[in-house]
Amino acid sequence: MKFLHLLSLDVVLGAMLTSVMFWRLPDGSGPIEMSAVILLGISTWVIYILDRLLDLRIYPENLSERHRFHADHQYNLSILLVVLSVIGLVFCFLIPLKVLTFGACISLTLVVYFYVLNKVFNGNKLIWMKEPVTAVTYTLAVVGIAFVNQSSVNLSGWILAIFLFLIASQNLLLFSYFEDLNEPAVKNTVSYFGQSTSKKIITGIAALIMFLTIFLFSGGWEYINKVALLMMAMSLILSLMPAFENFFLKNDRYRWIGDGVFLLPAILFFV
Repeated sequence: MKFLHLLSLDVVLGAMLTSVMFWRLPDGSGPIEMSAVILLGISTWVIYILDRLLDLRIYPENLSERHRFHADHQYNLSILLVVLSVIGLVFCFLIPLKVLTFGACISLTLVVYFYVLNKVFNGNKLIWMKEPVTAVTYTLAVVGIAFVNQSSVNLSGWILAIFLFLIASQNLLLFSYFEDLNEPAVKNTVSYFGQSTSKKIITGIAALIMFLTIFLFSGGWEYINKVALLMMAMSLILSLMPAFENFFLKNDRYRWIGDGVFLLPAILFFV
């Protein structure tokens, strides 16, 4: 399991399961284009590997266990990156054109993102943008491929998409929070906001999602209400983690749990 976590495969599976959750909207029986979901998983894996390898150049002296893993296996992971890219290219011919077009726009955005990350962030300028840009891109990819393939999306679906963006923001800010506790000298998002403010933001997001879920999605047990309740649970889990810093810092548990919340949409297959 640890090997799979270091390879970010839990993140890949989480992105796929979360996307399937949105594909099934609004009633749980929406058609799922599995080729698009698989391509999302491949793309997510490619991005995470590439991000880690770029981090080795940008932050060579501040490596997490996952970064050290990528540093030790740079050659093999570079080969894997090429193989995944080729497989992903094949899947591009198997997905609907509108999904492909949307994905191409996301890919172009990521090219710009990685250029900025490599050129601008290398000088520690605008580093605070990394978390929000990543959250927006993640949400657009996971939700976008599902929504772009639907003839119409109701307001509830858009609200749930905003939920996902907020949860992704919580996740990224939470990771920065715990990384700052591990390496106080590393300048990241938390260093700009301050730990106290960051905790308030993480908690505030959870409170907002809980309020909106109770106010908008508590009128029954339909699929869309189940999704909202599940996302509220995901957000609450993330918000509670800073209250138990010592526990979640040990063995990088915050990473396991932080990434693991995106696996929770699997529950919707059984309820």
